[in-house]
Amino acid sequence: MIGQSFTTCLVEKTIAALVGTSIGRWLLLKMLCETYI
Repeated sequence: MIGQSFTTCLVEKTIAALVGTSIGRWLLLKMLCETYI
């Protein structure tokens, strides 16, 4: 129970961080594009 709630909290924090940082998403997309091109 405690482990599951901790995992859920961790996932929510990770998603919130990824969505919240548009610069991070831009850098990630740029890196992916440069890798494939």
